[in-house]
Amino acid sequence: MCRLAVGISTLTTYPIVFIGCRDGVLDMLDVPPERQTSGNLNMLTVFMLFCLTTIAIFVTDLGFINAVGGGSLATIIVFVVPTIMWYILAHQPRGKDKVNDLPLAIGLCMFGIFLGVVGVYVAIREG
Repeated sequence: MCRLAVGISTLTTYPIVFIGCRDGVLDMLDVPPERQTSGNLNMLTVFMLFCLTTIAIFVTDLGFINAVGGGSLATIIVFVVPTIMWYILAHQPRGKDKVNDLPLAIGLCMFGIFLGVVGVYVAIREG
């Protein structure tokens, strides 16, 4: 029953997550809306599914994928991205004095990168 429930969950949520991923790729590539036709979206969808399927054929250990993702993405989300957002926000021209916490922010960002590298290294070594 658990395998059936996981299968149904995957089949019903994957399209929603995939469309969000595809739209994110279009945003990162800065594709204008007039070029996002049905044909282009279909070609990108087929290409992305081909790449994901190829990766899935060769990487069968989901624990390894989870460990590498946790080691890299989690530390980026917790340490690096907030530091960059703070830096951008703190240095907006508002007529106030500049914030002098830049060394602390850079240190926190570097600490996060270090933890991410260590996490990925441990995941690869044990995987």
